[in-house]
Amino acid sequence: MARTVIDIKGLVAGYRNGQEIAFRYPAFDAVAHCGELIALVGRNGVGKSTLLRTLTRLKPVLDGAVRINGRYIDDISGNDFARLVSFIPSEPAHASHTNVYEFVCMARYPYHGWFESLQMSDSLLVERAIDSVGLTNLKKRYIDNLSDGERQRAMIAFAIAQDTPIIIMDEPTAFLDLPNKFEVMRLLREQSLQGKTIIISTHDLQTAFGLVDTIWLMLPKGIKIGAPEDLVLSGILNKLVDNTPVYFDAKSGQFVYNQPFKKKAIVVGGTPTQHRWTANALQRLGFETDFTDSSADELFVQICEEEGKVQWKLGRGDRSPTFDSIRNLCLYIKG
Repeated sequence: MARTVIDIKGLVAGYRNGQEIAFRYPAFDAVAHCGELIALVGRNGVGKSTLLRTLTRLKPVLDGAVRINGRYIDDISGNDFARLVSFIPSEPAHASHTNVYEFVCMARYPYHGWFESLQMSDSLLVERAIDSVGLTNLKKRYIDNLSDGERQRAMIAFAIAQDTPIIIMDEPTAFLDLPNKFEVMRLLREQSLQGKTIIISTHDLQTAFGLVDTIWLMLPKGIKIGAPEDLVLSGILNKLVDNTPVYFDAKSGQFVYNQPFKKKAIVVGGTPTQHRWTANALQRLGFETDFTDSSADELFVQICEEEGKVQWKLGRGDRSPTFDSIRNLCLYIKG
């Protein structure tokens, strides 16, 4: 078993409005181990950001305790805490008239103070951090002139240069396109493999699924913890979408819109992959699909290959309409 880095006992996270508690999340226990990449998942308003801000001391603990390496977080000095935990909020970094290199250099100040010059070892660490996120060619560019994906990578470089054993990030893949989402997750995965303990909040469960070690699933009644596969097999992921027309399909590993099927379609021929995606399109049109030719009364689609090109034939006759794409097949059916 890997060493425990963060130990949470009976933690109640929330915030006050004056003297009154305006929001509180049910007490829970959890641990984060050395080298573990954890995704904090939950619906809007459940308290993900509040929990992360509690773990990083930006919000006070309402009850319970959080220990890092055996020390209660409130007993750790500010400077020592900055050497233990790096926190990247969900808001994009804005640093007017500051380029990438200067921005990442700021991560070293917990070790030296604001008025001390960085040493050669600090500069080398900054250079390595920038290189590790692929921004070496942009290190002289101002932060405010970067794209969203580049700015997010600069923030990860900041966390790497801070060289803390724990990195906590709030929605690191928000507003990024698909390649950048996977790139950010790859970078975080790489850091965890080097021994960092990383906790991120995310709505993008499917992107995180293949890369995180553990999910902390925040539900209204408390946190459920397990490997992604544990949560799939337990069926608990469907609690995330209670009272919605969405459900988690364990076979495909995706969240699916649960629509009633009023008609049936038979799909024959072609490869298993062609089967799957033809069925996917027909289901979107309200057809329950089957791959067994069982009834002449149902919609019948045959996938075949003519002169090296895949075609979709609608119906059983020789003169049945034939289409060169699933899109055109669906447009014909809808029409």
